[in-house]
Amino acid sequence: MTKVCPGCGAGLPDTPPAFCPYCGRELIDLSRQHTDQKINEVKMAQARTMAVPKKIALIAGVTLLVLFAVFITVVLLDVPGKLKESGAEREMNRISRNMKEAYEDEDWDKLEQYLIFEIEDYISAPDYFMYRTAWYLHTFPSQFDEAKAAGDTAGMLEVYEILAEDYDMRSDGIFYQIYETEETIEEALKEEVEREMAILTEEGLEDEMYKLRR
Repeated sequence: MTKVCPGCGAGLPDTPPAFCPYCGRELIDLSRQHTDQKINEVKMAQARTMAVPKKIALIAGVTLLVLFAVFITVVLLDVPGKLKESGAEREMNRISRNMKEAYEDEDWDKLEQYLIFEIEDYISAPDYFMYRTAWYLHTFPSQFDEAKAAGDTAGMLEVYEILAEDYDMRSDGIFYQIYETEETIEEALKEEVEREMAILTEEGLEDEMYKLRR
């Protein structure tokens, strides 16, 4: 124990305070017991410090293992592909629902917006051509009749070409394997094409009419 203040030489009690009561100098306990205690504290602090990197390494290792397991699961189950497929299916359902609602409401302007002006999004739907044919049948027969009344043979042939191409597209059996159809629309298209063919034949435009379908 420190018995005398090294600063002023004043005598101190057996258990000296932290500072000399006479001159205020800091007193350092140099006893063996105190020294050993401080050494042990330093060793314990060092041991705790050394353990930190090991804990970090363990946590990092476990984290990487979990991430690897998740990655393997994702690859094996093709999670990205299924998510993409599910998203594509939802989008296709939305597109078909839009066209169906416009068709059932006879909102031909909205249907035109989907079929013509937003064709990049809608043409991939399996029922696109069904609704396009329905819009054709609403739009073009009256234009054909107006052209006939005006003696506009070019206008008649132009309308006929549009509907005939739509009808001829169905001659390929693959069409019905890929796209959805509705019997009433298909029958109406057939009847309109035949009607226009008969009128064009009466007008003496048979040759021009068949040239369009080569």
